[in-house]
Amino acid sequence: MAFEWVSYFECGNCGLEKPSPEVPYDRLGYAVCPSCGVETMPVYVEMTSFPTVLDG
Repeated sequence: MAFEWVSYFECGNCGLEKPSPEVPYDRLGYAVCPSCGVETMPVYVEMTSFPTVLDG
């Protein structure tokens, strides 16, 4: 008996859930929601201060 694990894409904008193989991807490999067209991207975290050697 074979079991094939399928990962799912969930759109953070419209909530659509689809198996990842059914979702289109842009030229950089990020998923594009087939329902609302929102493109996924890496999470951007803004740093307000940078740690230094003196911070310990």
